[in-house]
This record gives sequence, C-alpha cells and structure tokens, in this order.
Amino acid sequence: MKVAVLGSGAMGCLFGAAFHRAEADVVLVDVNADHVDAINAGGLKLDLRGGSETLSIRAAVPSEISERFDLVMVFTKTFHTQAALEGIVSAIGEDTHLLSLQNGLGNDRRLAGFVSEDRVMVGASMLPSDLVGPGHIRSHGEGYSKLYPAFGSDTAMAERVAALLSEGGLETVLDPQIHAAIWSKAIFNAAMNPLCALTLRTPGFLGAHDEALATIHAVVEEGVAAAQANGLMIDAQPIHDLTRTSMTDHADHEASMLQDIKAGRRTEIDAISGAIVEAAKAKGMDVPVTQTLWRLVKLEEAKLATAL
Repeated sequence: MKVAVLGSGAMGCLFGAAFHRAEADVVLVDVNADHVDAINAGGLKLDLRGGSETLSIRAAVPSEISERFDLVMVFTKTFHTQAALEGIVSAIGEDTHLLSLQNGLGNDRRLAGFVSEDRVMVGASMLPSDLVGPGHIRSHGEGYSKLYPAFGSDTAMAERVAALLSEGGLETVLDPQIHAAIWSKAIFNAAMNPLCALTLRTPGFLGAHDEALATIHAVVEEGVAAAQANGLMIDAQPIHDLTRTSMTDHADHEASMLQDIKAGRRTEIDAISGAIVEAAKAKGMDVPVTQTLWRLVKLEEAKLATAL
C-alpha cells in the first residue's frame, strides 16, 4: 500500500512508523522543512516505552509530492485541512482513500470535499506522542486506535489499514460506532486540553488539584449530555476513566493545545470545545463550563495575536 501521512508531526510520525514497519510504502509529508530534512538525513528517531529506534522513511514537503497514493492519512490541524489537501491534490486519484484521525468534530465532511463519501474514513486514537525536535518523536504511553468508513458500510479498505497499523505495532480496530468514539475523544480533549493550555501544566498537575478535577468532571458530563441530545448514546464513565489515566499514566505528556500555546500557535479549540458548544446549542442546551473554557482559550489566542 502506498501511504502518504499528511501532517507528519508527533502523531503523524508515530503512525507513519507503524505503516513502515508493516512494509507499506510510506511518505511523511509536512510543511516543516527542518523536520523533513532531519528525517531524510538521519532517519526518523522514535523514543518508545519499549526502547528507541531509528527508521529510514522518506519525508517530503507538499510541493515535492506528485505521485498518487492508495491512502492519504490526514493529521494536520483541523483548520489546515482544506489547504493541506489542496497542496497535494495531485496525490489524490480515483481510488485514493482519505483517513482522518484528527482531533475534534466535523472532519468527515472536510475530507468529503476531496473524494467520494465511500472513500472517506475517520477514526480516533488515544495514543500519546510528543515532538522532541526535528526528526525525533517520543511516545511513552499505552493506547489504541479505532477507525471505520465515515459514511458507508464497505469496510475492505478500513480492514487493510487497521491490519497494517496493528502489524506495525499500533493496535487498531474497526468500530461501527466510530462517530460515538470521535465524540468521546472530543469530550475527553475538551476536558483536558484547555486546562493544560490555560495552566501551562501537564495532566499530572491537574490530577493533584480538586479545582481541576471538578472542572474536568463537569466538562465530561456536559459533553456526554450534548452527544446524547445529538443521537449518540455514549457513556460518561469510560471518558471519566480516561481522564484519570491521562493524569496518571500520561502525567507528563504535553497536550497538543498546551504545545500550541507555548509555541504561540493557534489551537484546535474551535473544533473541539467550540464544536461541542455549537452542537449543544443546536439542541437548545447550555454547556456553561465547556463554553467558559472555550472562551478563555480564545482569549489566550487573542493575546498571542496581539503579541505578534
């Protein structure tokens, strides 16, 4: 299988490495030229819980991509999806499938603007991964991934992708209730990411303070109520359990939103907390704690814009 990983930061490289181990023909595509050059010069360096390894994987900036792929896996920030796919449109052929494991809600419709609905897959991953530096990532936690066709019922390609990822060391399963899984991850992210970003601390810090624990609990309950109002009958307890795991097993992991704020970048708060607020509002519901965190992170983004 010819695979392009579009947005090969910490998570993209982690999944690209799994495809490579399973002997897929992989290209890591990213706009960060230093990162791309480092991978091409010295290989992709991975620090994993089980040890370290260096893999020889091709990397490229979007302008260098001309061939067509069987699968384009999208890991860009949600607000970059449109431009990123337009930047490698020559890589998308009549048989190319697109897969998003991005954060937030609404990624299925963004991908459907580039291929037919039967070639769109979506998923959710609970694996942690951090970018240590150009060509170097770290993933010291355990987790799993789920995926499924976003709109159809033909699972042939999804089965191939899940098998390759699992063979490459990342446990991946098919989940017919993938939209519920994506909502669950969005709720988890809405509970953990904004607090990490606002406090400039990792999950272990949050777990040590009652104020954070109460806020996290409230956001999970609000998110589950919003999901259920939108027809997704998800259970709150597994999400509560996952937040506790994040604060213990992944205590030192820097959430993506924290990384963005520290780096002076725009966050994905709109696709995560903002999307939950809007989905709740569409059903006549209020989610006040989620909305407050959304607004506070937007203020942090406004500060960054002013500083520039």
